[in-house]
Amino acid sequence: MADEEYEGDPRVGVMNGVAVPTVEPVEGYDDHPDHEAPSIESLRRLVRRGDSVVVVGGGWGASTVVAARMTHYEGDVTTFEATSEMISTIERTIEINRVSDLVTLRHAAVGEVSEFTEKLYGEADGDLLGPEAIPACDVLELDCEGAELEILRALDFDPRVIIVETHGDLGSPTEEVEAELADRGYEIVDRGVVGPDDDLDVLTATREA
Repeated sequence: MADEEYEGDPRVGVMNGVAVPTVEPVEGYDDHPDHEAPSIESLRRLVRRGDSVVVVGGGWGASTVVAARMTHYEGDVTTFEATSEMISTIERTIEINRVSDLVTLRHAAVGEVSEFTEKLYGEADGDLLGPEAIPACDVLELDCEGAELEILRALDFDPRVIIVETHGDLGSPTEEVEAELADRGYEIVDRGVVGPDDDLDVLTATREA
């Protein structure tokens, strides 16, 4: 798939097994096998056939594609993304990976949007929604640059699996996220790190039905 053409783009890069159209590929940096590895590996391991999955913070769309694939094309994925630029990227990513029919894209931020987020990803020009906008699901992935704790504390249902990338500098430190998950009856089943300096923790938690 890495050599598959996409209209408007010179080539397609690969991020952890997901084809991602790239406008300006950088020589030697097109292939990112470890992109968001802890979250994506947890999705590959824990999403089941027919699951409903919600991704808050869509990024390049890799998590969305992996989640859709792991439902065995019998489930659905709802992805929230706050910026127009990244929404456009996700639209192209899900199209080239042929999962568009399984995915609902919401151009919206859930919870508070930090200045850091807008500096990194561009203006959050989508709708601003509260955690109550998240539909009930089997698997929830949160990577929303500091809004994770706000969402967890307000969540009015309990997914079977929650995957959280913590952001201590933005108000969602690992220790508080762990405590909130424990209070909700979840057990941490996997831990990983991401980021340029491996400075962001990723927690995967499950809860007995």
